[in-house]
Amino acid sequence: MAIDSTVEHCHTCLAPLRYEKSGEPVVCHCGAQATLFIYPAMLRTHSGEAGEAIQAEGESACFLHAGKRAVGACDSCGRFVCALCRIEWGQRVLCPACVSAAEKRTDLLVRSRPLYDSMALAVAGVSLLLLEVSLLTAPFAIWLAIRGLRAPGSLTPRTKVRAWLAIILATVEFVGWTWLMVYLVLKMRMRA
Repeated sequence: MAIDSTVEHCHTCLAPLRYEKSGEPVVCHCGAQATLFIYPAMLRTHSGEAGEAIQAEGESACFLHAGKRAVGACDSCGRFVCALCRIEWGQRVLCPACVSAAEKRTDLLVRSRPLYDSMALAVAGVSLLLLEVSLLTAPFAIWLAIRGLRAPGSLTPRTKVRAWLAIILATVEFVGWTWLMVYLVLKMRMRA
């Protein structure tokens, strides 16, 4: 169904308004005046199809559009896809069917990742406030930070500063506890 781009409705009486050019004032029969600004893309004619048609015999055709030239193959299933069907996802090219299948499976499309570096920094920071538990949480913060350094990063680019800061804080806490324990043991031996 084609849309007549020269028809808009009056906001007062909802009667159809006809205009000749974008930006020209239009007066409705009810007396309301409106100025309509139309994007140039609205006035273009569209064929409703995208992609190049097959020009020569023997060219590869799109799996879903038999008359369209294939511009690549799906990295997941191998089907040929046209420019309309080609979906770039990171470094991969997928067809619409594989994207639909991936929406149901969480292992194909990554929507979020745990931020181990932020968790490690939070654990190390809380350990500074609650020194009693830092003997247990400092090694855990170091483990989280190392895991954050090895795991794939965030979906948005981030630096490794949080992980290294968490390692430094947790190491200082752990060394502090170790020094305190050695000091207390030596002091007890000196008394005995």
